[in-house]
Amino acid sequence: MIVRLCVASMLATVLAAGLLLAILLIGGMLAASQQRAVTVEVHTDAPVADTDSRFLSLALPIQFVRTGKHQLLRSERFQTLAAGLAPAFLRLGGTAEDFLIFEPTEEDITKLASGPELDICALSKNDSTKWEGLGFEANETEKKVFKNFTMSEVEWDHLNSFTRCVGYDFIFGLNVLLRNGSLWDPSNAQLLLNYTAAKGFKVNWELGNEPNHLQKISNRTVNATTLGLDFRQLRSLLSSSPAFKNSILAGPDTTRPKNKTLRFLQRFLQIAAGVLDAVTWHQYYIDGSTAVLDNFTDPTLLDMLHGQITAINRVVNMTAPGLPVWLGETSSAWGGGAPELSDSFVAGFMWLDKLGLAAQLSLDVVMRQSLFEANYALISKDLDPLPDYWLSLLYKQLVGSRVLKVKVTDGSEVKVSNSSEQQRTTGEMDRKSARIRVYAHCTNPNSPQQYQNGSVTLYVLNLHQDHRAAVRLGGNLAFKKVHKYLLTPHGMEGLTSRHVELNGRKLDMVDDRTLPELGPQKLPSNTTLLMPPLTFGFFVIPDAQAAACM
Repeated sequence: MIVRLCVASMLATVLAAGLLLAILLIGGMLAASQQRAVTVEVHTDAPVADTDSRFLSLALPIQFVRTGKHQLLRSERFQTLAAGLAPAFLRLGGTAEDFLIFEPTEEDITKLASGPELDICALSKNDSTKWEGLGFEANETEKKVFKNFTMSEVEWDHLNSFTRCVGYDFIFGLNVLLRNGSLWDPSNAQLLLNYTAAKGFKVNWELGNEPNHLQKISNRTVNATTLGLDFRQLRSLLSSSPAFKNSILAGPDTTRPKNKTLRFLQRFLQIAAGVLDAVTWHQYYIDGSTAVLDNFTDPTLLDMLHGQITAINRVVNMTAPGLPVWLGETSSAWGGGAPELSDSFVAGFMWLDKLGLAAQLSLDVVMRQSLFEANYALISKDLDPLPDYWLSLLYKQLVGSRVLKVKVTDGSEVKVSNSSEQQRTTGEMDRKSARIRVYAHCTNPNSPQQYQNGSVTLYVLNLHQDHRAAVRLGGNLAFKKVHKYLLTPHGMEGLTSRHVELNGRKLDMVDDRTLPELGPQKLPSNTTLLMPPLTFGFFVIPDAQAAACM
């Protein structure tokens, strides 16, 4: 009897162990099936591109002037947030720039300029953090007709004092619709130049906004050849003044590159390439009035940008080789952005992928529309930083200007094309429609985290909705320690949250004068980098000793 009980007990133990093993195996298989693993190799011998130190730059809509919100520039909180994203260009432009007229309060410019100097940083700070909107509808650019409005020296002084205070380089768009017959009338611009020179302000310039789109806005047209001549005239004005001989002149700020736009750009550059410092164009993915949540993580939609940049670069390389190319205005959705989407966590997928792809394809500057106001703002009406602000701040702190080549592989078979330009080795992931996206740069040598020369920063997007990404470092970066900066949405709203967590900690300003320290989670060497579904983040390899980054 005792023997039988022992045998039965042993059988029960074996069965239980077998069941446990089966459960573990099934669990492991399920976990593996819910995970997408890739290996990343970074070529660290030499950079493939080198962007401007102000690569991530900002824009403000010119309605900022029209609605008298320049007093906001005195806010200590706003200044703190803006300074966090320096160095950068700040572009003041947009549709309404072609309706702005400079109208000083006195005719005697010299007398006017000799008044007391405005120093916004030294002013007593406005402690109010509640502000009304700029007073324009999100879809105002869809209206057919705009009215002229004026800017005095008061607003101009505020803008210039603000940019100097926070460490920005100012770019201002002049009105191209002030015309004398078929040619541009520079008299109002000359008035503004005279005042600017007398005040000693450092300003860079554009002329006209989306000139190939003017008929839909104003029922007027300026053809590409004429616009090229207008730019030559503006350059002549700038060159004649010692104050502006070194000012940047950028343009023509065309719309996204469809066939007509590309022909416009080519004809313009044939006339104006010799007077330009940068070629600018605008890009948005979708219409803000019809956008839906899934648009923001759709790989096919994100991939549109690759073809658009390639098309612009091809025209510039043919007509003005060597001239820098800038994304002069860009965000997720046109028409002021998508309500409750363009200002939420999910917008970061479009923004981070755009930054990575633009740098990889040798764009020098990307100007984010907008720093403040509208649905795609980085800073809310209440002067709270939105998710894309924190993403931009991390980018500024961790990502340097030198761009590195990345190879991402998985275990799947990838067809090899006969075309030599499209050949890929077995297992190498095709960029097209990829849901795990990896970009690499040298780490910012001026990072507040004080990373040493030779460090490498990766930024990774996991577009999988149901699978976590498992990223292993290969090549020269294998077996290295990693500093992780993972961004996730905060709160029950999920992807539409207007708050963000860094490594599980909600990000907030310390006070109106202080941004929080953005510290990493330190991972041991040879760690697989795990990212939950629909997240993105940065990974710094401090001891990469990359030759390209020394």
